[in-house]
Amino acid sequence: MKELIPEIEAAASVVNRFVDPTPILESNNLNKKIGGRIFLKAENYQPTGSFKLRGALYAISKLSKEQLAKGVVAYSSGNHAIGVAFAASCFETKATLIIPKDIPQKKLERIQSFNTEIIFYDRNVDVREEIGENLCKEKGLSLIKPYDDLHTICGQGSCGFEITKQLDVSIDSAVICAGGGGLAAGIGSYLRHTTPNIRLFTAEPEGWDDHKESFALKKRVVCQNTGVGICDGVLTPIPGELTFKINIQNNLSGLAVSEERVLQTMHIAYQEFNIKLEPSGAVALACVLDNPGLFNNQHVLVTLSGGNVDEEKFLNCFD
Repeated sequence: MKELIPEIEAAASVVNRFVDPTPILESNNLNKKIGGRIFLKAENYQPTGSFKLRGALYAISKLSKEQLAKGVVAYSSGNHAIGVAFAASCFETKATLIIPKDIPQKKLERIQSFNTEIIFYDRNVDVREEIGENLCKEKGLSLIKPYDDLHTICGQGSCGFEITKQLDVSIDSAVICAGGGGLAAGIGSYLRHTTPNIRLFTAEPEGWDDHKESFALKKRVVCQNTGVGICDGVLTPIPGELTFKINIQNNLSGLAVSEERVLQTMHIAYQEFNIKLEPSGAVALACVLDNPGLFNNQHVLVTLSGGNVDEEKFLNCFD
């Protein structure tokens, strides 16, 4: 969507006031698997451990002084809450964060390192959106949405802006992890603008592949799975309304991969780069390695979206 491009570039300026660009990693061993080149945008190197601070920084930057004085609220499975906590500290406002009771310990510890108010919810009982809306009404807080908001999407799109500045080769395909679809919408919009013929894919774990199903049917469908899989950061039950509209216009397709393959990919990333990815952060690379023929002889951009993983969960990738 061309109208997003100036906003994404503006978001990049805001983001770069507070954080440095994350690196792009490459490995000869991974390149051999597709007979091409795989470029890994390592968002796990963000100070918050994931890409989510990009959207939070830009969304909070658009608030008025009066709104900042009252504070912000966000609901999140973990990484967005960390990003909002970080961004709130940058803009000297107070954050109230609505997070699940079963949040990974590593993510909880990162949140607790900031001066925030925490409200826990039960994924199986509570509706976190209702909790957030009520707090906005009661306390006048500003809601910072995790994905289905134009400013959040453009903030995530700053990642795509960085990619175009870091690479001096043309990208044939990009594979982007998807929960609500904000990162895919932001990066996809910018890469579609700079490289019109690029192929764009979302990446999800099997059983929670609502984007893949929705793209196939050209309408938003609810994920049929329930509970919590290992990829806790991308288990949104349905694509966002705004993000889906953007992703459809950008002609995205969906890929899905088994949890076993995700764990194998976490192990591979540790071997190749000595980095610890959370399962959600490895799902895009897992989709590429699971479909080498789809990317044969190509230049492929892959997002490593986060590294906030508990040690016990990380050790599962060595079993």
